[in-house]
Amino acid sequence: MAFSDALKAKVRKRAHLACCLCKAMGVEVHHIVPQGENGQDTEDNAAPLCPSCHETYGANPQKRKFIREARELWYEICAKRFATDPERLDEIKRLLKKTVSYDDFLAFKEELLAHIQSEFTAPRTEEEISHEIDVLLDKIWYNRHLCLRERVEAGHTKVAPDIWKGALEAAKGVEKRYPKGELGPWTDFEWGMLNGKLSALRWVLGDDWDMLDT
Repeated sequence: MAFSDALKAKVRKRAHLACCLCKAMGVEVHHIVPQGENGQDTEDNAAPLCPSCHETYGANPQKRKFIREARELWYEICAKRFATDPERLDEIKRLLKKTVSYDDFLAFKEELLAHIQSEFTAPRTEEEISHEIDVLLDKIWYNRHLCLRERVEAGHTKVAPDIWKGALEAAKGVEKRYPKGELGPWTDFEWGMLNGKLSALRWVLGDDWDMLDT
C-alpha cells in the first residue's frame, strides 16, 4: 500500500509545499516508519521531505522522532504565518473609517482650487502698493546714503553741512524702522531686484518706467 493521493495533497498543503526540515520547496510525502517495518499509510506516519533530507535522514531510525517533531513544528508555523488576526482586522477597519474618502478628496481639491483662484484674482490694493513703495524707497535711499557717506568720510565728496546733518538724521530714522539685516549690504543681484520692484510698482501707480528717484 501507499499514501492515497488525497492524503499526500493534504500533507503538502499543511506544509505549504515545503520540506519540514530544510524548508526547501518541492516535497514528496514519505513514511517516517518505512512500509518494510509495517509503517502505516496514515497522516501520523507521513512527513513532507525534500529528496535531499529524505536521503539524509529517512533511513536513520534514530531520526524518526526528530522528523516527527520537526513536522509538527512546521505544521504549526504554517498554520499561523498566514492566519488572519481578528483583532488586527478590527483595528484596520477602525482606521479605514477615519481615512479620507474619494469624495472628501474631491471636495478638498475644489476648495483648494477656489482658494488659489481667489488669491490670484484679488489684486493688491493701492494702499498695499504704496506701502511697499515706501519700504523700497527707504532701503534704496539708505544704500545710496551709505555709499555717499563713505565718499564724504574719505574726503572725496563734499556736502553742505546743514544738508549732511539732515541726511544723517534721516539715516538714523531708517535704521530705527528696520532690523539691521533688512538694510543691506546688497549684492548686485539684490540691488537690481530692489530697483526693479520699485520701478514696477511705480509704473502700476502711473509713473513712467525706470522711475527710481528717491
